[in-house]
Amino acid sequence: MAGSRYPQIDLGRESGAVPSEFRVSGRFISVVGAVIDGKEAYFDNGVLSGKSKPEQGITFGPEVLRAMGGRRVLALWFAAANDEAGKTGWLGLTVGEMRIDAAKKDGYRDPSAFQTKLMDAARGRVAVTQLKEPERQPLLALLAKKPELWANAARPFRDTVAAAIPEAASLGTAGAAAADAAAATAAGPPVVDIGKESGFPPATLRAFGRELAVVGCVVQDGKAAWDNGLISGKAKVEQGIAFGAEPARAANGKRVPAIWISIARGEDGRPGWFGASVGEMRIDAAKKEGFRDLSAWAVKLNDAARGRVELWRLKPEEKAAVVGLLQAREDLWEGASENMLTASE
Repeated sequence: MAGSRYPQIDLGRESGAVPSEFRVSGRFISVVGAVIDGKEAYFDNGVLSGKSKPEQGITFGPEVLRAMGGRRVLALWFAAANDEAGKTGWLGLTVGEMRIDAAKKDGYRDPSAFQTKLMDAARGRVAVTQLKEPERQPLLALLAKKPELWANAARPFRDTVAAAIPEAASLGTAGAAAADAAAATAAGPPVVDIGKESGFPPATLRAFGRELAVVGCVVQDGKAAWDNGLISGKAKVEQGIAFGAEPARAANGKRVPAIWISIARGEDGRPGWFGASVGEMRIDAAKKEGFRDLSAWAVKLNDAARGRVELWRLKPEEKAAVVGLLQAREDLWEGASENMLTASE
């Protein structure tokens, strides 16, 4: 799976920014950002590029005096890595300070120091000495959002944070339970809700050593729509049509591409688009007759499960419509196979 070597952390994306990824000393590291603003604490990847929520609309400069009367806001950089077993845990944590005068819309921060903080976290440094006593509980609240990352954290991370916030040690029990639950979920076929509006759930199967989910897609008049009825010959477009193997019976009908799309888990257990096989129907709606090659149709689901990608069979406008559907599911697109990404270009 594309990107499967990097830890996949679903935190801070509400800001519209994704985690930063680095390769440091041979390890694949993901870094997310967070903010502690008084008693409020939240993950915000905008911190990684100077675009977090409290920074928006503020003119920053390196002069300390420009916001001396402003409030203290902390920026945090959390780094995570996968261990030898593939479990994701916290690795590094650094803290930087901003001063923000909201009334004047002025602020102070040291950009060079902030960039250094990000890289220090990626290298596994853990430095929380800048936290004042009232700011330690908000940090605990941030850690509690993903207790499984605490349970799998590097020992220096846990020891350093627990020394500053003893209550953090109690996250271990909850984290282990959460990690076990996540592992159990990752063991079976990917659970997706795609195409259920058609009245049919995705198909699940084990094929070629993989646990898979398969969904259906139909393209009509240049528009693509999910329809899992395709898997059992009961897609909306097929209903009421008498199909046969003679191409002439629907020679004047419309071309209707059908696509079987599989979803598989990567090495980290994260699901992504895997295979896509393509078949063609001809449907004469006026005569209620259609043509499709049933012998070819029967192997399409198997081809998708095998990881075969046949988007080249689609016309450019049809391919664009299907790729649009795939990309709309950002979680699955980010974990898509290399074959899928290449074929979608």
